[in-house]
Amino acid sequence: MNELFATNFSSDELLWERFKNGDRVAFEQIISLHYASLFRFGTRYSKDTGLIQDCLHDMFVYLWERRQHVSATDSIKKYLLKSFRHKILLELQRTQRRGWVDENEAIEIAPEQNFEDFFLYIETEQLSARKIKTLIDLLPQRQQEALHLRYFEELDIENIALVMNINRQSVSNHLHKALNFLREHW
Repeated sequence: MNELFATNFSSDELLWERFKNGDRVAFEQIISLHYASLFRFGTRYSKDTGLIQDCLHDMFVYLWERRQHVSATDSIKKYLLKSFRHKILLELQRTQRRGWVDENEAIEIAPEQNFEDFFLYIETEQLSARKIKTLIDLLPQRQQEALHLRYFEELDIENIALVMNINRQSVSNHLHKALNFLREHW
């Protein structure tokens, strides 16, 4: 095994800087650390795993080719989530214009979600997983997305705002409304 691959990078800034300078091992580590989380995030937008994989592949190829021009970041996860969200939404818009998306999926881009991790959390609070899933499915898409980023991806309000491309107050409002709805209907 390559000695560099085993190196533990001390921070996102250092890892990102090494990637920007052409360190292929750093780039591979970025992919390894974030691919699964990004893929899971992509399932919020499409059931088509091939599309999700293609978008991830295209995004990582683009990042590698443009590495010297990408901006600095203190959070690689936040940067990748925002980039991937932009990439997958653009691809979904393109396929909708071409008529390649099923009519139901075109109306509701976000598919049924896998909330297994959230269910486990809720069950520890003595709540039924089936009932909470039913309630979450009743939430508007943006509230579901905010909940996913907060509880699955463990992002704070500021980073959720950056990923969703909205202001902090809107994120707080989405989370507040979603949690109030869940409490009220529980």
